[in-house]
Amino acid sequence: MCYTVDVNRGSHPTWPLLVAALLALAVTPAFAAQPRRPALDPAIRFIDRARVPSGILYDLVLPLSGIERFDGSPGSPALDLGTWKQIHYELSRAALDAGALPAQGETLRRGREAARAGWIPVAIIDARYDRVVLRDGGPVDIAAAVREGRLRAGRVFAAAPLDETTFSGERVRFRFDPALVVGNLERMPARIEVDPGDGGGWRPAAPGGLLEARYRSRGDREVRLRCIMPGGEVLEAGFVFHVAALATPAPHDTMHVTASVPWNGEYGEGDAYVYLADSLAGLQNPVIVVEGFDIDNSMGWEELYDLLAQENLIERARAEGFDLVVLDFADATDYIQRNALVVAELVGQVQAAIPPSRDLALIGASMGGLAGRYALAWMETAGSGHRVRTFISFDAPHRGADIPLGLQYWVSFFSVESAEAAELLAGLDSPAARQLLLCHHTDPPGATGESDPLRAGFEADLAAVGGYPASPRLVAFANGSGHGAGLAFVPGEQIVLYDYNGFLVDIVGNVWAVPDGGSHIVFDGLIDRPWPLSDDELAVTVSGTLPWDDAPGGTRASMAQMDSTEAPYGDIVALYDSHCFIPVTSALDLDTADLFHDVAADPAVMAITPFDTLYWAETNEEHVTISAASADRALDEVKRGVTGVDEDGLPAAALVNGPRNAPNPFNPSTTISFRLPRAGRVDLRIYGVDGALVRILAGGTLPGGRHEIAWDGLDDRGRPAASGVFFCRLRACGETRACTMVLIR
Repeated sequence: MCYTVDVNRGSHPTWPLLVAALLALAVTPAFAAQPRRPALDPAIRFIDRARVPSGILYDLVLPLSGIERFDGSPGSPALDLGTWKQIHYELSRAALDAGALPAQGETLRRGREAARAGWIPVAIIDARYDRVVLRDGGPVDIAAAVREGRLRAGRVFAAAPLDETTFSGERVRFRFDPALVVGNLERMPARIEVDPGDGGGWRPAAPGGLLEARYRSRGDREVRLRCIMPGGEVLEAGFVFHVAALATPAPHDTMHVTASVPWNGEYGEGDAYVYLADSLAGLQNPVIVVEGFDIDNSMGWEELYDLLAQENLIERARAEGFDLVVLDFADATDYIQRNALVVAELVGQVQAAIPPSRDLALIGASMGGLAGRYALAWMETAGSGHRVRTFISFDAPHRGADIPLGLQYWVSFFSVESAEAAELLAGLDSPAARQLLLCHHTDPPGATGESDPLRAGFEADLAAVGGYPASPRLVAFANGSGHGAGLAFVPGEQIVLYDYNGFLVDIVGNVWAVPDGGSHIVFDGLIDRPWPLSDDELAVTVSGTLPWDDAPGGTRASMAQMDSTEAPYGDIVALYDSHCFIPVTSALDLDTADLFHDVAADPAVMAITPFDTLYWAETNEEHVTISAASADRALDEVKRGVTGVDEDGLPAAALVNGPRNAPNPFNPSTTISFRLPRAGRVDLRIYGVDGALVRILAGGTLPGGRHEIAWDGLDDRGRPAASGVFFCRLRACGETRACTMVLIR
């Protein structure tokens, strides 16, 4: 059960968001990092390239993929995309000639192009490599072993879908594109046969490598691929494919959105999927939903629909007459300001498509909340009307997000050997991540946990546009506990244990939570490699940090994800599953240094937030979650204050919107704004925290629409009110609303 505080309604059940998991830190960024090679023994420089037939000397890497299992023989095991990427990463690092294999990022880019056309692209590695033949006790000189011809040939044939999941299982179209065959053999299959695991058995792919599968149930499938090469050689591979749903409705329209204003000389882009209400009458009552930090830019309409379909929320909204406009950024890892200008462009296009009397709601999840906030504030500063009646921020990091600093150094340290770690590192170093994270790793490591300079720059830009939009009703949701209850561990406690001692290699990768002010180690790493590769060792100690990792907040199961990953050497143990990802104080933008602030017990909490209404969870829950209660509350907020009812029964919760004031805090005056759904009698008064009447600002009949009334900080006798917290109460159209104001003399 979750709870809410509304300045005029008291406590109610809440909802954890219309767009729940729009932020998911996946592990396959679109901008895959180039392989990094550890320092080599000087003798490696003298390897005779001409004596390595394949041009790939596999002994130059620490083998993590189990490459020898995937040799193209019948019955070779099925792999997942992560293993395919690790094989590609190892071959690229072991290549003696730069560029021997296409860059992984280029392969992924080609795959995304096929995916946008509705295909599941399948990438294939077909390559040969060489390994040194070990003598008793192992090689003494790898360069000498090459000169002496002590090599044995290996080969790898592996296939994987570049999109491992479908939400349209009733009709899946695989594409085995020759452009996605990578390796060093420069040959293409003469014929391809596939058993997609749908019960139809083996069948040939159509020209161009196209094959359609039809699944009758959800779950994992093993897809088998058989390539008949020129000359008759037969190679076989298998991969795992997941059917998450059998069918997904198509959007009624897709709007490609390009910002009309650049950020730092470049224009942001995105696609907005329009899913109309049941009436299908065109855009009438739009709700714009802004996606969050999609680290690999893999989410399209099907994935976003699946998230919004929890508790049948998206279809319930349509049944009540709302049109969903779901924005998918072209690059969700780009600068938040650049993507915010895409949001602003979309708002303008939606306004132009609806009747002038209509308004809209805007919802942003996680980073999408920051992009939406910036967009609306920027539009107001630029003098552009946006007609957004309600802005809903769900678990958005208004005061920053947290990935434990020790985990960041773990990723950086092991990125030399692990494709997955290298991809995560690229994600951590993307512009948006650097703007979001409270603590960001550095090279070399610093002695204190600090944010990247991009974060301060983003905060300055937010302040320059006013911080928050002034006209909409502002609503904030937090997935963290509002009762100040943190996570199970304490500051400075170890959260990951990885310690392996073997015959050829020793590996250490231990992680601790950041300390609370004092000094403590957060990472200890060691890779003691076999000769001729140099060893890596790193220990990081920081001081003066706040206990972000175990604070109340929406959680992320980063440690559990590491624990579930099969390590070829030893076992990665998560001592705790989750860490705080979005602290409650960040999601609600509370002006307090106490990360464990008991929001529920604070009667004046509205004085330390810019939002009009706050919702928080009873206990810490996973970042962005939807429940039955969540869906109900989502619809309540979306319906609130709708204008422009037509004769078709489209929704209109003819409610008062406001009041809210800006600036806040203020000195010496502030402007109170509100919107009336129709003409009616208005009573607007200012009260002190003790309940005493301070000033009557309005009494009489006002027309429907938006109104602004200034308060100069004086009481009814013309005397300056003292510094402090005041309540503005509005009674109109049979309703009572209020907001909290802070006067600073």
